Parts: sequence; structure tokens; C-alpha cells
Amino acid sequence: MKNTVTVIGGAGFIGSHVADRLSKEGNHVKIFDIRKSPYLKPNQEMIIGDILDEKMISSAISGSKYVYNFAGIAEIKEAKESPLRALEYNIMGAAKSIDISVKEGVDKYIFASSLYVYSDKGGFYRASKLSAESIIETYSEAYDIKYTLLRFGTLYGPRAQAWNSLNKYVYEAINEGEINYTGNGNEIREYIHVKDAVDACIQILKKKYKNKYLTITGRRLIKVKSLMKILAKH
Repeated sequence: MKNTVTVIGGAGFIGSHVADRLSKEGNHVKIFDIRKSPYLKPNQEMIIGDILDEKMISSAISGSKYVYNFAGIAEIKEAKESPLRALEYNIMGAAKSIDISVKEGVDKYIFASSLYVYSDKGGFYRASKLSAESIIETYSEAYDIKYTLLRFGTLYGPRAQAWNSLNKYVYEAINEGEINYTGNGNEIREYIHVKDAVDACIQILKKKYKNKYLTITGRRLIKVKSLMKILAKH
């Protein structure tokens, strides 16, 4: 057994894939989420709870060397419709989990942020991620806990949520014969497959990624309208 690792939000899209990879590499993985993971492996420990519940999150983090936090409100639309809930889970969820990580002697805290921190778009979602990053940096300065901030681009692949953009486009194209999109099609995206993103999520445990910001996105720029044309051909 290598290390004990807690994956907060480990029942979700990217979190479940990271948990599987960590388990495959011989780590004891504790998955903490508000619901039981449908992807739970026999060698993984499932802890069901709310990230805002300090007692539950403390139990999940106790004994872990690394903590990944993929939890929170990840959809921009949901964050706009329920701003206080998004701010509470994305900011206070990060604050409580890193505070407990410090108290439990965790070596490194890894946080799932977003490329929207570079943008003037994203509304409350962007604001929550920027705030969480600042809090994590401050905890590191005050208590010397190591961290890595993962700024994700547009992910796609198995286990994606129904609202995931590429997943939604493909579903609508196949089942409805048309794709509903509100932009002008000139928006630029850099799609990355979830398995490639997972590779980066594992690599960042190396010492050279201490207190770093890592952009995780595709290498090929593509306009949304070009993507639509590709989907239309298939």
C-alpha cells in the first residue's frame, strides 16, 4: 500500500476517475461525497457526507497523506440560479476541508479550480473559484501545507454529467436531431479527455508541483461552430 488518499467529490465525473487511478496505483482511497459512488470499487472506502459538515469531513480526511477536492457546484447555470449555495459549497467547502487538512497533518491539498479564473465570464462560479484559490494560498502561507491548484478546461468522456457541454451536444444531436446553443459559434474551446486530465491529476503529486497552478486543457483550439459541423457529419 502506497498512501491513504481522500478524494472529496469522488463520486462525480473527474473525481471518480482520479479515485480509480489512485486505487490502481496501490493507494488506499477514501471517497467522500454526498451520495454513494456508482463507480465504487471493492478496494475503495466510501464515506457519505456533506463537505460543510466538519465532523464528517474530518473523519474522511483523518489519516490521509493527500486530499483532492473535486466537490462543489460545477455548473455555471446552477451557480447563477443559486448563488449563495454555490458560494457556500465552493468557498466554505474548500475552506473547511483545507482547515481540517491542516489539523490532520495532510501533506498536500489539491483543489479543482477552473480556467474561468482567467476570464471575465463565469459569474458566481468564477468568483467562487477565485475566492477558494485565495483561501488555499493563505492557508499555505500561514500553516505551510502544500497545495496544487488544478485549473480545468472543458472535459469530456465517460461518466460526464448530463449538462457537460460535449455530452449535451452529442445527446441532442442523436436524440433530437438538433443542438441548442445560445452563443454565436465563434467561442473557442480546448477540449480534453477525462483520462488525459487524470494523468495530470496524478503527476501533480510529485514534489516539483508544490504550490503550483496547473492548467489542464487540450492542446487544440476549436471554435464551437466547427465542433458542431463535426457532430453533424456523424
